[in-house]
Amino acid sequence: MTDPVPTWLGAQLWSPVQNTSLWLAWWLHGIIGADEVIDAFHATQGKHHRLEPDGGGLVEMLGHIRSVADEAPVGLDERPLIQLALSGPGDATVLPVGPEGASLIIADRDPLVSHVLSPRVIDAHLVSWSWDSVEGPVPPLPVYSPGEADQLLREAADNATRMVRNAGHVPRGGAAFQRAELAVGALNDAFGLPGMPPGVPSRAAKLMARADQVAAIVEVTKRSEVGASLDPHLMPMLRAVRTARMVAVDYAQRELLR
Repeated sequence: MTDPVPTWLGAQLWSPVQNTSLWLAWWLHGIIGADEVIDAFHATQGKHHRLEPDGGGLVEMLGHIRSVADEAPVGLDERPLIQLALSGPGDATVLPVGPEGASLIIADRDPLVSHVLSPRVIDAHLVSWSWDSVEGPVPPLPVYSPGEADQLLREAADNATRMVRNAGHVPRGGAAFQRAELAVGALNDAFGLPGMPPGVPSRAAKLMARADQVAAIVEVTKRSEVGASLDPHLMPMLRAVRTARMVAVDYAQRELLR
């Protein structure tokens, strides 16, 4: 029997909300049906969902999302119908962010109103979603181009690797990268995930895959004997990972409208 994927690995490497945001966007744009988005939720985030404070289930939550997003303007110059918000140590948070560090932002017809859905894993069988409506502009992303986001990833990884190696903690060679690749593979095998909806631009898909690889390297390193002492070097890498994922979701939706 395959050993279960550690919870730390699932939380950092596989961001279900990242893929869920794309399935929701594809549904709101009429590319896939409700059954497909429900199946994607079940596959990525479990069978049972509860919307707070109303207490409804997944179908009711999707109904709320649809009723709000259907009124929102759609266009290249508008914000996407679904935005991904990821937060971690050192990040300034303006909008509500759930305990998992990930939220979905649903556009409203009013550009200064946002609806924030934040998941909280109750147990292996239930995810609770809080719904908050907030006023004020959504903070802009640091960059919007997949190329720029990938460059941030590369620079953060190169800087962290150089600092860690100079400190004498990481052996030279590809050992860390090999362990990270094994971690990513184990995660994909364990979840049997549906991945992303059909037609996601290759640049977005490649950026998310690279973000997963960098996140894996960070987590494998943090779990090493000297991992805790390396946090100052590794935190910028995870910030770049979060940026890459948010940019990928934003870019994928904008490409739908071209």
